[in-house]
Amino acid sequence: MREIDIENHAVIVNHKIKHIKKDWGIFFTPQWVVDFMVDLIDEERLNINNLKILEPACGICQFLIGIKKNKNHIFEHAIAKIGVEINKEVIKYAEQHIFTGDEDINIIHNDYLLWNSKDHFDVIIGNPPYGIPSLSEHYTIRVDNEIKNQYKKMYETWYGKYNVYGAFIEKSIKLLKDNGQLIFIVPATFMILDEFKKLRSFLATQGKAEIIYMGNEVFKPEADVTTVILKFVKTKSEKGKIILYDYNSANLRLITENDDWKGEVVLFSTVFSRKVDKICSYRVGDIYTIRISPRTPEIKHNPEIIKAKDIPDKENLLPILNGRNLKIGRVDYKPITGYWIDKNKKTKLRKFFDKPHIVVGLGFRGDGQVGAAYDYKAYPWMGDVYHLLRKHTLINMQFDLTDEEVVGFLNSEIIKKYVKDVFRDITYHFNITQLKMLPLPTKEELIKLKEVLS
Repeated sequence: MREIDIENHAVIVNHKIKHIKKDWGIFFTPQWVVDFMVDLIDEERLNINNLKILEPACGICQFLIGIKKNKNHIFEHAIAKIGVEINKEVIKYAEQHIFTGDEDINIIHNDYLLWNSKDHFDVIIGNPPYGIPSLSEHYTIRVDNEIKNQYKKMYETWYGKYNVYGAFIEKSIKLLKDNGQLIFIVPATFMILDEFKKLRSFLATQGKAEIIYMGNEVFKPEADVTTVILKFVKTKSEKGKIILYDYNSANLRLITENDDWKGEVVLFSTVFSRKVDKICSYRVGDIYTIRISPRTPEIKHNPEIIKAKDIPDKENLLPILNGRNLKIGRVDYKPITGYWIDKNKKTKLRKFFDKPHIVVGLGFRGDGQVGAAYDYKAYPWMGDVYHLLRKHTLINMQFDLTDEEVVGFLNSEIIKKYVKDVFRDITYHFNITQLKMLPLPTKEELIKLKEVLS
């Protein structure tokens, strides 16, 4: 059996198809990751006499070749070794330069998400593409509206600005045999983003999920994306079980385990975060309704908006603020955006612009800093800024921090460390779900927090 330098081939193909890689969300997998993922195959679950293996979006079949290299006895016993690939150019290269003739690998030229298979599989393994499908230049995978609408109709987990890797996970699980195994390397965003809430619920009903956190170095310098390996077993006996691990030089460290997962957001946990959770009686979502500012297109096309060059008299006008006006602990009210509105019409943008409230920025990746301030002048905003509006409920009567004190806590080192520990670097910025989950203490609990954590 000739040894295949698949990593070198990946470099060659990477150069040859550079012009189409971005349009299809293609990133080749480092060989050490391929080897590690192949090693995760649980051989005790396999029916070795009727074995079928599938690699979706297979490219040059890195994972099928990886099984041949690392678990040849499995490869040789498989009665079906199938790859599905959408790009003819990649298939042609694989057939001409990689296969030696004894692999018996069948590459099917098709869009995996639209491909109809009569077979079900024991092992589905690979690195699916990631990106939001659209013809818009703002998104990464070039898919026309007709195809995208087909995706939406076919996939029950499709929700919001769905990323195609979620659909790859759904389809692959549906193609597994009972007790079949799915092993994918994917972005970690499905753990926490709202767009994946249907996918998380789907996973919880279909079997056992193991998530191995790999960090954001795997695909650098080509892509700065935080990844996990999802190892999923389709099984009724262990459905709703989820285990979260840290990866460290091929060793796994258990972080959390839950036998009754219903598809909730998957969080990390540390001694520090558990102490904070134990002391704090409230969450931001208990005390505040959270809204987001009007997006830029809404402002640009609103007939009430006045551009800076057209301003006849600024006396009754207010500048529209954005994220650059939001500093840690304060609002800079200087005009930056170039957009203005009559102060008596600002509530036509959002009704909550009529009263002072907390504003929070979205950006935190890296250091965990939230960035909150109190807008005591109640100005109009646009762009990536959240607005915390105090609820008038019974629970609020028991919560005794003022809005200004909440701002101080959200900007504190306690929350900064909490964010880093619980959310890590999965996303570049907050979503509403994450913001709602941040802990809030009472005055008495805040004193205890400072004592315990000092």
